[in-house]
Amino acid sequence: MRIAYIILAHNNTDQLVRLISKLNTEDVSFFIHIDKKADSKIYDQVFTQFHELSNVFFLKRYNSGWGSFNAVRASLEGIKSIVETGTYFDYVIHLSGQDYLIKSNREICKFLQENKGREFIEYFPLPYSKWKGGGFRRIEYWYIRWNDEDFFIPEKREFKSPIASFLYSFLTLLLPKKRKLPKGFAFYGGSAFWCLTGECIKYINDFVKQNPKFVNRFNFTSLADELFYQIVILNSPFKDQVVNDNMRYIDWGDDVNAYHPLILEKKDFEKIRQSKKLFARKFAQSKDSDILDMIDKMILLSK
Repeated sequence: MRIAYIILAHNNTDQLVRLISKLNTEDVSFFIHIDKKADSKIYDQVFTQFHELSNVFFLKRYNSGWGSFNAVRASLEGIKSIVETGTYFDYVIHLSGQDYLIKSNREICKFLQENKGREFIEYFPLPYSKWKGGGFRRIEYWYIRWNDEDFFIPEKREFKSPIASFLYSFLTLLLPKKRKLPKGFAFYGGSAFWCLTGECIKYINDFVKQNPKFVNRFNFTSLADELFYQIVILNSPFKDQVVNDNMRYIDWGDDVNAYHPLILEKKDFEKIRQSKKLFARKFAQSKDSDILDMIDKMILLSK
């Protein structure tokens, strides 16, 4: 069972190194993206740690800020690099630098072997009641982030900064009122993280090369990483092989409108231990490293 991991990270160097070290086995490869705006020391530390390993590849870097399409471009860069290696991978798993395995490598391989041919990605059709505008707002409006301000054009809103107000007024005059939806597609949303077969990954790579207008349409789309792969895969020949599960344990708390999951800590250990998922997110070693030690000792080493 050959597995490739695409890992997108922007901070927490020690945590990223720990994740890679725990996942590193003979039949595993890593395709690492360090955010372009991250401190150069972060990239240098990770590169120094792993660049001599033949199974670790460093991807072209994008300014992959939260909510931007560059987060998708970074993962697509990973997919392209995987295909170009010429090596067949049974599965490709997309992680962030704040994810962590909660099953041993042996158990991960066993699960994938038993479910070979299935695509694991969370999805739901749009409109989706928990997303503003049913989710179409993300695709139809022009999303622009400037100086920590989010612009959804032509959506009206108040800005504290006079400069932001002026910029918004200028952009509403410059840009069309609403963007047309890509034709011929059913629309879906879901989690940004997935576990896909090598065949599906090759399909995505070919689709992206053959449909540049479709890909570029996701520029200025809010949180495109929660839309792009769902739309491509659920409109593909792989649709019937999809399992609606990203194989992550995630705690969103009580806020149904939360944009970010809760940081997992020691108090969450029992729930993690009982989970049948392969991975969990998200962790912050600087906030609570004990939980990762507990996972290593009580879960990974006990299998």
